[in-house]
Amino acid sequence: MAWIVPDELEDVVASATRAALGDAPLATPALTRAIIDRSRRYTSERDRPATDRIGDLAARAMFFTIADAMKIAIPLGELVGRGALPAGRPLRLLDLGAGCGAMSLGTVVALSGLAELRLDVLAIDRDPGALAIARAAIRALAARRGVAAEVTTLNEDVTRARLPAADLVVLGTVLNELPAGARLALVERALAAVGDDGAVIIIEPALRDTARALHEVRDALLGAGRGHVFAPCTRTLAPCPALADPSDWCHEDRALALPRRTAELARLTHLRDGGMKFAYLVVRRRPLALVDAVPAWRVVSAPMPAKGKLEVIGCGTPGRIPLRLLRRHRALHNRGFEAADRGDVLVIDAAPDAARVEITGDTAVVRLTPAEP
Repeated sequence: MAWIVPDELEDVVASATRAALGDAPLATPALTRAIIDRSRRYTSERDRPATDRIGDLAARAMFFTIADAMKIAIPLGELVGRGALPAGRPLRLLDLGAGCGAMSLGTVVALSGLAELRLDVLAIDRDPGALAIARAAIRALAARRGVAAEVTTLNEDVTRARLPAADLVVLGTVLNELPAGARLALVERALAAVGDDGAVIIIEPALRDTARALHEVRDALLGAGRGHVFAPCTRTLAPCPALADPSDWCHEDRALALPRRTAELARLTHLRDGGMKFAYLVVRRRPLALVDAVPAWRVVSAPMPAKGKLEVIGCGTPGRIPLRLLRRHRALHNRGFEAADRGDVLVIDAAPDAARVEITGDTAVVRLTPAEP
């Protein structure tokens, strides 16, 4: 199943962007050029500034905001599934480095099914033009979804801004834009802003270097005793096993359905192949496991079928190792393994050996999906 970006999210962003920038930057030829340029500066040309600031803002709003918004739905779904969202008052959402509002917009969509949801959003960013788009779009989407929402924006650098008390702090593609020494400090300040029942959600690009930098922040937090990992890890210890091999990194790749115009822009620019790729981390002040069952393995690879066998890479308390089922060992009680995909959790009643977890005909496997579309 695919995660779906609703048409109304595209509509409210387009309306807010047109009101802020006019029609010219939203024309398809200009917009596709700006999207390609922005993509290069997200990846191979990270230090090059934008030459057309208006076109760049249009690209960020009209493509990347819409394509990225539903990334937050996965960690939010996992928190909701564990009853780990604070209740009984407006949910105070602090969106750091909010840009055009992708994370807050995704939060409105992901949580709008909750009864009597009320949101109090504070979006902080150093780009006032992006904040103006975010403010209008979040308010409009909340109204369409029947969500009572107060939206406030603050034009300030997140590394210096005072962070008020919050229930959720979200950082969408923020840490990779900071010097290495500033990343941990910002996450620690975010954790200090939430209560024991709150959470900090960090979304980063799925690139090797940016994902591994997030793993390093994870380990530094645990090493300092400043927070507890909720997701994506079922392993709550440091170090992160992916850091042992310079070629490894942990990231998500979930199927995504884009709205019509955004999908056309993806086709024209050859960006976003239908997958939603990102790395994420959810940390809390009070420990809470993603799943209660042990031993639990997060699937951190796509399935790897081969002649006579099926393997995935699993990560859990023992480390990051292959999980393998030989075809001759298929049985009714291990069928969950054959359905597993990246992001699922497998509870397997077999101990690993030095090389892998071998699933035999006697092994029971339970497949869990902590967040689903």
